[in-house]
Amino acid sequence: MKRRDYKKPIEELILETLQKGSLLSVDLIEEIFKLRKGTTKQGVYRVLRKLNEEEKILIHNKNISLNLHYLKKMTNFFNLAEHFYLPKNLNNSDFLNLSDKEKISYTFKKVDMLDAFWTHIFYMLNEIIDSKNPIYVYNPHEWFTYVRKDSDDAIIESNKEKTRQILLTISNNDFLDKDFVRKMRSETLQCNIDTKKIFNKDNYYISVLSDYIIEVYIDEKVSKEIDIFFKEVKNFDDIEKEKLKDIVSKIGKNKMIISRDKIRAEKLKKILGKDFFIKK
Repeated sequence: MKRRDYKKPIEELILETLQKGSLLSVDLIEEIFKLRKGTTKQGVYRVLRKLNEEEKILIHNKNISLNLHYLKKMTNFFNLAEHFYLPKNLNNSDFLNLSDKEKISYTFKKVDMLDAFWTHIFYMLNEIIDSKNPIYVYNPHEWFTYVRKDSDDAIIESNKEKTRQILLTISNNDFLDKDFVRKMRSETLQCNIDTKKIFNKDNYYISVLSDYIIEVYIDEKVSKEIDIFFKEVKNFDDIEKEKLKDIVSKIGKNKMIISRDKIRAEKLKKILGKDFFIKK
């Protein structure tokens, strides 16, 4: 059964539903009813008229679709925004076009800039990969949620909606790592602390999503500072948050490699999934 979302506006639900293809009006209305309890037919038609007037959708012979002119306009808007906001060596769609055995790498001056792009990649892959595929994650420390809690929580929530499993292995057993596990563990987020160090490098992070592999190498000095911070902190407050923000905003050499490799991905899944219950 699909998760009902009472909070999302009708307009947002209509656009999200049409994102996957055009529908007959009767089928679209039925889909909105499933997603939003208490919605009336009149309410949906009112929003559809508004979207049609704004040229965001097209209505023809009771068939409703997104307006390609609107999509092109929004694509241009986001491309321009990326030009000004993202580091110049990034193209956010390159990794989606990878074939098997291909890879692409990105460099970042700061860890927080890398993390922002990292989050973006998770969102993109989360939308195109079958929700039956779990996400396998290996992090030396789970520092993300303490610096960018809203973004981290949003990823976890989006996976809950899809009932996709996240299988997270953390290789350190410090207070903040254990605190994250205690607070965030759920039916869709399984956490395991394994101090045996599956991978030798303390600045190495890896995630596997279907046949996509995301590998991250954080600047070694910054990684060491993160490790010291985690070993020293026994209580996280606003002061500690600012300290951690300062650490991950330092200039350094940070690298991300995104590859698509079905055989290697399956091998990594066996290594990273051995301590988890994986739904069939």
